[in-house]
Amino acid sequence: MPMHRDLLPENLPALSKRPLAAHKGNFGHVYVLGGSPEMGGALSLAALAAYRAGAGLVTGIGHPQSQIYLAVHLPEATWMDWPPRLASRLPDHAVLALGPGLGQGLAAHDLVREAGGLQQRQIWDADALNILARIGPDILRGAAERIFTPHPGEAARLLRTTTTTVQTDREAAIAELVQRYGGVWVLKGEGTLVSDGSLLGRCPWGNPGMATGGSGDVLTGLIAGLWAQGLNAAGAAGLAVCIHARAGDLAADELGEASLLARDILAQIPRVLQNWSAT
Repeated sequence: MPMHRDLLPENLPALSKRPLAAHKGNFGHVYVLGGSPEMGGALSLAALAAYRAGAGLVTGIGHPQSQIYLAVHLPEATWMDWPPRLASRLPDHAVLALGPGLGQGLAAHDLVREAGGLQQRQIWDADALNILARIGPDILRGAAERIFTPHPGEAARLLRTTTTTVQTDREAAIAELVQRYGGVWVLKGEGTLVSDGSLLGRCPWGNPGMATGGSGDVLTGLIAGLWAQGLNAAGAAGLAVCIHARAGDLAADELGEASLLARDILAQIPRVLQNWSAT
């Protein structure tokens, strides 16, 4: 049985203070793979969250028609059109976040299949998880460290069960996901759970207003940005989940739960990071 703990500041890693002589290469390079023609906004939300988390460099990889979203919302990021191969384009130190707005077409399947054999650190979200559920764990061929971030519906597809079953015993569901697929898992929802098989953490924050389009893309980018800065996988996942939830609570306090947008969560991330040690 995994050890249980609440995801509170004293149980989570802290980012090191930045040295005076720091440069952008010190803080990691996040690549966000997604952005099908209809969903470029999801990629841009994840990329912006990675930068807000402190990543030194962020690159979007998407369909050419989606580049405009990143150009408008995040001119600091660089861009690559969906390449025929990822392996020749990603440096060894990269963190690859795959899934935000990816879609489930043939190109998406090909990209996810290739990503499963890469050695770079990876976060699997959204349509990457749906494709994983369709193909199965054999796609995870490489020895990469991986973090997976399903909501209950995606978890049900991955376990070939129902959302009701997942929600009835969330701890059992996340334990089965870790056993079946390996890696670190984030089971989103009320009391988001994070587990690597040996530790099981529960986030005490968050609110129903965060159940809105794009919120999960923000979390994916936040995890990637923290992980790129040197935290281990479980530490980055747990810290990101709690920063995301605290940002959502602050946004709901100001705007109300019903009016909350993913961009409102993003806007509160700097405030949460500044005050995290005092939370």
